[in-house]
Amino acid sequence: MRTRWLALACGALLLTGCGSVSSLGAAISAAARQAAPVTATGGCPAGSVFFPYSADALTGIQFVSPARGWAVGLDTILATTDGGRRWTVQRSGQLNLTSVDFISGQVGWAVGNGTLLATSDGGVHWAALPEPCPVIRSVHFISPETGFAVAGGSNVLDPGAVTPEIAGVVLATSDGGRSWRRLTTPADAQSVCFSNPKDGWLGAGGRLYRTTEGGQGWTRVTAGTQASVGGYPAMMIVQCAGAGSAWALEVGAGATMSKQPNLGYHADPAGAVPVFAEQYFPHPGVRVAADSPGSYPGPFSAISPSAAVYLGWCPACAGTATAPTAPWDLVTGSGALLTPEGTVPGLDQPVAASFLSPQIGWVVGIVISDNGPGRVRQQQRIVFTDDGGRTWHVQYAGPPAS
Repeated sequence: MRTRWLALACGALLLTGCGSVSSLGAAISAAARQAAPVTATGGCPAGSVFFPYSADALTGIQFVSPARGWAVGLDTILATTDGGRRWTVQRSGQLNLTSVDFISGQVGWAVGNGTLLATSDGGVHWAALPEPCPVIRSVHFISPETGFAVAGGSNVLDPGAVTPEIAGVVLATSDGGRSWRRLTTPADAQSVCFSNPKDGWLGAGGRLYRTTEGGQGWTRVTAGTQASVGGYPAMMIVQCAGAGSAWALEVGAGATMSKQPNLGYHADPAGAVPVFAEQYFPHPGVRVAADSPGSYPGPFSAISPSAAVYLGWCPACAGTATAPTAPWDLVTGSGALLTPEGTVPGLDQPVAASFLSPQIGWVVGIVISDNGPGRVRQQQRIVFTDDGGRTWHVQYAGPPAS
């Protein structure tokens, strides 16, 4: 299954509050089902994406088979045809990419604030598509022509860049991303995915919603915890898993004591069931005893309707003797069983993940070495397991950077 990068930078907090939404289970009105088409414009600010690490930061990864995969970053697109043993630079420069989305070994898109690229030959050639206004933050395609995007948001020029905090909107395309139209959704769209043209999931305002009408009407399936605390909004990140199912991560408002609220969910046509929660924080209305993988949420990867991998990290531990600091959990049985699988060695902060099965997966992340004041260094890495995490192998290591 495809995966998305979860934009959670070290110590970064969310910025502003969010609006209210309707009660649990209430259907969102389908009136005014689509707004006017969204057209490309040169007057929409895009800016440069800032990532709070080195300029060569890797930000997203996706594999479509055990052999073929891509990783993207602020200044590169990497590709492999041998499972990551060798990586080839397909494109470089000031790309500002934060995520990648392939539907096959040939057709895919790479996205960042102010950048929208597409390929139909596995990345041998990448073409720039017109960027609509508001600018696109992330995409999810279900065919070479049909796709959906989250665009805009209050933090369009802010770090991380893949997930709007508030004011995000959902766009749809039927021509491969050359033009877009706006869908009517609940306020503050943050992430979106579809299993087919009708069946989709939306994270908005820290809540999870489902549509069976192609986005023409949405039903809320999670109550959410506290939507905003002290002006810091909650977020909901969702990944589709096929058969009308999805996995989601609610990132709560604010952080304290080197911890951040986060809850994992499995969702299907019967509803959404919480899988874990960061136990330091209260989570009213949510009954779940399992602890989250880490004190801070990390990326996750939907494998199938019944399985997913969630990672966490510890910002207070990064670069210290307490590392490794990237714990991960395997969730199976459609959320019924959570198994802590230890840590991903050699990484202080996981940034993106792509698992094809509980045994085979890749994680993009950062290792930090603290050698004293002014001597903190970091390195971008891609690590791989093919035995369910019993062993991990570094497949790519960027140059150390201060």
